[in-house]
Amino acid sequence: MEIDYNQDTLFGKKVISSINYDEQELIRDILFLFAPNKRIDVDPTYSIGVFYKNGLPQPTHKFDKFPQTHDTLEACSDNLPLHDDSIETIMFDPPFVIGGVDHEWVEEGSNIIGRRFSNFQSFEELKKMYSGSLKEFFRILKENGIVIFKCQDCVASAKQHFTHVWVMNEAVKTGFYPKDLFILLAKNRLIDGREQQHARKFHSYYWVFQKKVCKVDYK
Repeated sequence: MEIDYNQDTLFGKKVISSINYDEQELIRDILFLFAPNKRIDVDPTYSIGVFYKNGLPQPTHKFDKFPQTHDTLEACSDNLPLHDDSIETIMFDPPFVIGGVDHEWVEEGSNIIGRRFSNFQSFEELKKMYSGSLKEFFRILKENGIVIFKCQDCVASAKQHFTHVWVMNEAVKTGFYPKDLFILLAKNRLIDGREQQHARKFHSYYWVFQKKVCKVDYK
């Protein structure tokens, strides 16, 4: 069944912008423009599926390291039980918080964001998970298949990490072509009360990576 991604307006086709406040609309636009089959085949970090509403259909395959729904299978994003060259579209929304310590043991009233989301112990741990996942996605994707990779820059131990830059470079190294980049603007963000040392992040990035040999040298 063909999916209506609300691209038609009273004035003709909608002009798709790289910036949006509406996450579901942003993902629908990406699927309309780039997904070979116009839908998501695999979500390897499904959690409880908060993406899938407002006309965005559920993925065919749902995985998570710690499944929270009855139809989600247990698997890590860097080791998925899927055949080579079998998937056309992947939605990847991995953890991005670097906590340094287990957020369950952090003093009450601090590290609010870390308490809400899973976190990494270090940026090196984040890179290892992201890199392994990209390699696995490249394995299971068909030629010209895409990964929608959500990521966010972060600050850890007072050091700025431009994660979205590293992600693009790692994807290119893996063999992906960076097809496009979208930005989701947040209407509000959780504030943890600590003294501010860097600009507060009010946006996330959505990379669109396509499985094909990249002809451009980004080094």
